[in-house]
Formats: sequence, C-alpha cells, structure tokens
Amino acid sequence: MVNMADLTPETKKDLIAEILAKKSGESDKDWADIREEFDLDISPDTLRKAAVGVKLAIESMEPGEGVESNPVFDSSRIEKIKQRDLVNLANEVYRAESRSQLLRETIEDAVGKVNAISPLPGMKVEVRAGKYPSRHLVLTLGDFHYGADIVTRGLHGEILNKYDKDVFIRRLAQLRDEVIKIIWKEEINDLDIFLVGDLIDGMLRQSQLMRLQYGIVDSTIQVSEVLAQFLHYFNECGLNVAVHGCTGNHSEVRPLNARARDFESENMERIIFWYLKSRLSNDQYITVDDDCERMKIARVCGYTFLLLHGDGEKHITEIARDAVNLYNTRIDFFICGHLHKETEYPAGMMNSGGSVIIRTPSLCGMDKYAQSKGYGAVPGALAILMEEGYGRRCVYPIRLT
Repeated sequence: MVNMADLTPETKKDLIAEILAKKSGESDKDWADIREEFDLDISPDTLRKAAVGVKLAIESMEPGEGVESNPVFDSSRIEKIKQRDLVNLANEVYRAESRSQLLRETIEDAVGKVNAISPLPGMKVEVRAGKYPSRHLVLTLGDFHYGADIVTRGLHGEILNKYDKDVFIRRLAQLRDEVIKIIWKEEINDLDIFLVGDLIDGMLRQSQLMRLQYGIVDSTIQVSEVLAQFLHYFNECGLNVAVHGCTGNHSEVRPLNARARDFESENMERIIFWYLKSRLSNDQYITVDDDCERMKIARVCGYTFLLLHGDGEKHITEIARDAVNLYNTRIDFFICGHLHKETEYPAGMMNSGGSVIIRTPSLCGMDKYAQSKGYGAVPGALAILMEEGYGRRCVYPIRLT
C-alpha cells in the first residue's frame, strides 16, 4: 500500500485524471477500483471525499491558469489512460474466463474424490398410487444453506435452532416421509418440486468463514448428491417428478471485493441442477430442468408459476408487478424464499382468480442474520395441491424439527 504523498508526480497526475473522469461521469469505475489500481493505503470512502477537494481545486483555477494548459489534461495523457483502461478491460475478461475454467476443473476433481453419501435414513419403496390424474402436488422448498453450522439462541440462552449437515439430512428424510403421506392421502402420483435458491451457504461475507463446515465446491457436490438420493426415492415409488429451480444470492460466485450480481451467471446452483440431471438420467419418472436462472417459469395443471429467490432492494410485490408488466405474461403464483419464513401476499387479479406471492419457509430454519432482521421462523416447506380447472385446492404446511 502506498501513501498518497509518496506517489511520483507522474502517478499523481494519473490519479487526478482518474478522479476527474470519475467525478465527470466519463469513467464507470468505482472508488474501490481506483484505490486498488493505485494501491493506495486509504479507504474508498476517504478517496471519494478527497476527490471533492480535487475537483473543487481544478474548478477554482484562475483564468490564466487554464484547465486546458494543465498537464493533467494533456491529450497524450488522456490517450494513455484510455489505452490503459482498454488493457484493464481485456485483462478482466481473461480473468473471468480463467475463473470459470478453473471452477469447472475444480468441480470435476471434487466429483471424482467425493465419498459416497449414504441413502437418507428410513428409505423404503412404496407402491405406486394414483386416482386423480388431474391433480399435482407442488412442493416448494429452499434456503438449505448447506455447509453452514448454525446455532441460534433465545433470550434465556435456550437453543432455538441447531443446524448442520446431519440435521439437514434428517430434515430431508422427514420431509420425504411427509410428502409421501400427502401423496397417499390425496391419491395422486404427480409431484412438482420447486427449489427457490440458497441451496448452499456460500460466502457473501468474511464472517461466514466461521460457520462453514465445508468449502463452496465441496458443499455443492455434497448437497447435489443428497438431493439426488431424495429425488431417486420418489422415482422408486413410481411417482412422476418434475424438478425446476432458480438461483439464489448465497450461491453466487463472488471473487474478492465483488458485489452482488457482478457475476450473476456464475452461480453454483447451476452446477447443482446440472449434477441432478446427469445423476438421475436413468430414473425413468424424473425430469430435471437444468436451465436454472434468476427467474424461472413452470406450469402445473394449466397454471403459471414464477420462481425467484426474492432478494434485492425491491419489495417482492414490486418485483411481481414488474415481472407481469415486463413480460406481459399471466402469472398465477410467485414462489420465493430468502426470508426463512412462510408468508403470502396478494399480487392482483387474473382471469383464473387471484394471483398470489408465496414465500416458502427455509429448510435450515433461523440463522443469526435472519434472527437479527426478524426473518426467522421454524424450518419447513410447503406442499400445494393443484387441480386442473380449479387451481390451488389447499396448502399443506410441513414443519420440520
């Protein structure tokens, strides 16, 4: 790191030119980029504040001192900065491609080394049943945060939620058994599973290092294998299963200092769906849609579902309204997660009835962040009974322990 006072006169001129380009809107770099480029020992916010003074000083020059005569604005210097920016842009593209290639190679290596994960406890094959072909059961779940080791406590020190890999497997087995009970009760054999993001905990902030049991790649491969076992069970029961999903924010690949959505297409949940489709390719009753995007359309019994994680600056009702307006598509149900609790909002009227937004509870339950925001609730999932020509017949809240 270099103190600003220790910069060479030439480097100082380059820095001033960058600051003025930023202040004038000619540069889209942020202050962190400029700080890193010049290896300055000050924070981006301090640099931003200093830039105000630099701009004010330039603007206060006497007429005789002319901005045009200042060496900072020499045409050759401006051309030099343009060329350097082009080189930096090219390097950024190469780095992104190298990251993607390295990620693929790391995952392939991890797949080859991963230990076999035992089947979910208590697995048993049931006889296929199905009396009402016009009905489907939609299972909505998300926010696994696999790889996290979580303990949240109440006001008196009591444990409100304890979560790790073993708890995840136990809850998934419990969820499987609850779904089978509903399938048998409703006498149907079509199951649509919607995964609404944050299947791994990832690493959005450095504090997460203290609660991760596994690295991001290992977490991705392990949760993929456990999910494959979960889905394979339904195939063995003879149920028709369709799997759809969207990406979450925790599963984004974020290199150091990267911000949310900087690398939106680099998301580990894409790998999970690719793995599931490949792993279950021989299961005759299972269809996995591996086209996993930030928003995903799915159709069940003639009704349209839009899956999205539900994070971001906008309230979910605004996102729903904008999606309908932007894509001019009738959407009957918006299914999302993110807040780790079950909620439902009206989202307007459709020809088929009311359009609703449904937030599904999380499989991991309350973590400290959700607790601090008042988001937390008991772990669980939702099962929605859909019927052709009617829509949503009923909802089964599934509580997990």
